[in-house]
Amino acid sequence: MHYSKFDETNISAILDVVAPDWSPPQADMDFRRLYAEYIVRHNIYSAKYSLQSTDDDGTFMAAAFAEIKGSGVPDKQKKLNDWFLQRTDGGKSLSEEQKTAFSMSESYLNMMDEKTFFYMNDDDIKLSLFVSCRKGAGFPLLEKFKTQLKEQGYKKLYLWTDCECNYEWYFEHGYELVEKYVYEPFSSTEPYETFIFRKTL
Repeated sequence: MHYSKFDETNISAILDVVAPDWSPPQADMDFRRLYAEYIVRHNIYSAKYSLQSTDDDGTFMAAAFAEIKGSGVPDKQKKLNDWFLQRTDGGKSLSEEQKTAFSMSESYLNMMDEKTFFYMNDDDIKLSLFVSCRKGAGFPLLEKFKTQLKEQGYKKLYLWTDCECNYEWYFEHGYELVEKYVYEPFSSTEPYETFIFRKTL
C-alpha cells in the first residue's frame, strides 16, 4: 500500500462510492454525481491535510481530509462557487428544483461544519471527509492519518456524519458521540439523524 497527498483525479473514484447514497434518489445519475461532487469538493477545498492510499498498480483505494477550525472559509466558498458555476453553465443547466436541492445541501453542510467547530479548540482538527473504495483499505489509512495529525500537534479529532453514511463504524472504533441531532428539512418518513464524534489522537 502506498500513501501520498490526495490527487484530485481520484474524485471520480470517490463519486463511484458516495453518489448512490449522497444524492436525491429520484434524480438521474448525472445529476446525482454532480450533487455528490459538490459535497466532496465542499469538504476537500477547505482541507489543510490530505492522505490517499493506492495499491501497487496505482489503483486508488481510500482517502482522508482534515481541516482546522475556521480555515480558509472565504477561499473555499469562492473556489466551490467557481467550480459550481462552471459545471452548471452559471446555473442555466439546472432546473429550479435542482437549484433548490443544491441550496439546501449548502445550508446543511455549513450548519453541520459550524456545529462541529463549536466543540473544537484551536489544537483540535476536523476530519472533513473519509472514504474507502476498497474493503479493508480505510482503517489503516485513517490510523496513519491520525498519527500524522498528532505529530503536527493536534489533540483531538472531530467529525460529523449522518444516517446516509456508515456512522456505526465510529461507535465500533471507539469514537465518542458528542451530539446527535435530527435535521428536519431532510426528514420525511423517518428522522434524518446526524452525529458529531470525537477521538483523542
